[in-house]
Amino acid sequence: MRKIFAIAIALLGSTSFAAGEVYRWKDATGIWHYSDQPQPGAELVRGTRLNVPSPASAAAPAPSQASSSPIATNTPLPVSPEVAQEVRKEAADAKTEQCEKAKAAYDRSVQARRMFKTDAAGNQVFFTEAEMDAARLQARSNRDLACGA
Repeated sequence: MRKIFAIAIALLGSTSFAAGEVYRWKDATGIWHYSDQPQPGAELVRGTRLNVPSPASAAAPAPSQASSSPIATNTPLPVSPEVAQEVRKEAADAKTEQCEKAKAAYDRSVQARRMFKTDAAGNQVFFTEAEMDAARLQARSNRDLACGA
């Protein structure tokens, strides 16, 4: 059990949650915009951030620069409303599951009397009080990112 907890702490500590949520919306000129801040009429998008032209560079690309890929042209993929709804539900279910896991990891870190990591030689190295505090703060931060503040 302790090994599992140590592995979970190590994985949570090394995982980057910098990606966060990405929202997209289309402005009056038909250009898609992406941001980590929700805007009126924006929808939550999963995946990597795409380079989207800013309103200042709204000029259409030359035909030689245009691509037939929907990702490259920043247009939404042609899917039915049913498929879009199913994807939204799956994304919401995944977010709920991530939130529950983050809550459980935080609760375990708060209740733990001792925490340790395994060094290169395979020995258990117990955390100092400061390291335990840092691990708990990281677990809380991960929980807040997964579940919202």
